[in-house]
Amino acid sequence: MKTDADDIIATFDGKIFDNPANRYCVVRMKTSDTDVPPGARSQRRYADHLIRFTAVGYDLPLTDAVQLTLSGEWMKSKYGMQLQVTDWREIVPRTEDGVLAYLGSGLIKGIGKKTAAEIVARFGVDALEVIEHQPARLTEISGITENKLEAIKTSYAESRALRDVMALLAPFGLTPKMAAKIYSELGPACVEILRKSPFALCRISGIGFRRVDAIAQKANLKPHDPLRIQGAVSCALDEARSRGGHLFLPREELLHEALKLLNEKLPAAQPRLRSEEVEKALSHMAEEGQVVLSRESVYLSPAFAQEDDTARCMARLLSQKMPAENVGVCLAKIKTRVGLNLSDHQEAAVRAAFANPVSIITGSPGTGKTTVLKMVLEVYRALHPDETIRLMAPTGRASRRMAESTGFAGAGTMHSALGLLSEEDGDKRTDRKSPLDAGLIIVDEFSMVDMWLAKQFFTRIQPGTRLVLVGDPDQLPSVGAGNVFRELIACGLVPVTVLDRLFRQAGDSLIAYNAKLINEGNTKLCYGDDFVFLNAESQEDASRILQEQYCREIAANGSRRYRSCRRSVRRARSVPTP
Repeated sequence: MKTDADDIIATFDGKIFDNPANRYCVVRMKTSDTDVPPGARSQRRYADHLIRFTAVGYDLPLTDAVQLTLSGEWMKSKYGMQLQVTDWREIVPRTEDGVLAYLGSGLIKGIGKKTAAEIVARFGVDALEVIEHQPARLTEISGITENKLEAIKTSYAESRALRDVMALLAPFGLTPKMAAKIYSELGPACVEILRKSPFALCRISGIGFRRVDAIAQKANLKPHDPLRIQGAVSCALDEARSRGGHLFLPREELLHEALKLLNEKLPAAQPRLRSEEVEKALSHMAEEGQVVLSRESVYLSPAFAQEDDTARCMARLLSQKMPAENVGVCLAKIKTRVGLNLSDHQEAAVRAAFANPVSIITGSPGTGKTTVLKMVLEVYRALHPDETIRLMAPTGRASRRMAESTGFAGAGTMHSALGLLSEEDGDKRTDRKSPLDAGLIIVDEFSMVDMWLAKQFFTRIQPGTRLVLVGDPDQLPSVGAGNVFRELIACGLVPVTVLDRLFRQAGDSLIAYNAKLINEGNTKLCYGDDFVFLNAESQEDASRILQEQYCREIAANGSRRYRSCRRSVRRARSVPTP
């Protein structure tokens, strides 16, 4: 539930959470304003009799040196009712003490208490006007060098610009988080950029053409303006990436999608935009480096760079001159020691891992991929006891399952190994670009790796490292855009071992066998107690049936038995309904 909040005058009372990377913070505020909803008020009683409430937002001042005027929406969350702040302003009393308190609060980087006192002593109550309109005069203060002046100007401009962009975009439903992202992408001049060309927002993922078009209409931008057409092209490509997982669109499809965006909201009397106008805008964007035209495919430039960098890295890894290791004797000893027989394909997969700088192991659930990984690890430890081994997977759950199944406690996520957060946050978590130092790297569930993560990963692998990629291209799709694992298999340049013999599942289980039949294009499936067809006429109907089946299974067998069944179902969840 949301309700608008009129301007509330409040003072900082304590920090609950603060993320320096994106400036998001959760704070406790205090006020005498009785307009704070009862559900948002702290139940504790304080000696000052002021009302306490929680506010969330970006770049909120973490100091009680000044009062703030807060605007936003009261929102119910799992933590209770909070004020989501869309705009805030400092209330700085027009007195020397008020200005001194504000400048000495630490809100402006480069100005501490001593410098603040010197600024107020020199400029008095006009100090803030000097900082905003005549910042060069600050060099009249002893100790403020040109470098320090630049830091002060940058900090002051950043604070003002972030609030201005929030105020500009809040009426159009853009969240404070999105405003912070826009500021991060466009910089301190973002407000001026948006007022002149709102369609600069189309370069930022997640905003959408329709919302930007509404902002542009308020700025009186004409429907046939080239900037509007370029914005539609950018948004069509971004939607294809974020919703469809596509790195590019065929030229004709892009023209169709862009024209649909451009014309769908135009009044009936307004002339429709034509494909020639989009073609002209597309050529201009290619000349400016915003898009890349590759034959009949069109990429946003960052997506093309990711794919190109990944392909170059893979070519470099595959072209390494690494001698094939003769593992026959070692492998035979280990098989005897652990009492394990490998199928021909499983043994071929182990040998391929030591014969090539990069190899791929793939197969349906239950075909013995984990067994192969265990043998690769045993052989590598025997041959290279002093070398480092890295095991990783795209998600925490997959990495934990990998550690459990192989007995290798050091398995972790790719993001952790690379020091990353997400594509949206880039690699802000760490500045280190150190290589992945290891003699052997194995990545499980590689089908989940998108092009952005693949680029980050392959660029960090060093010469002399053996790389083994494991997964099932027919099961878990990539998290973001790009179908990296399937394309690596299909390119014909990476050695691939396909495991096709089923070892897992009970002897009479039909799940894995039917999954294999469907992957082979065979719809003559076998039905039985553990594989049945339930007719559903819609997605809503299917959801209802699944919930009923879940409750029935729990009632009959209990949650412990159900968790075991669910693991089997999860492994086969890529199998479509016939």
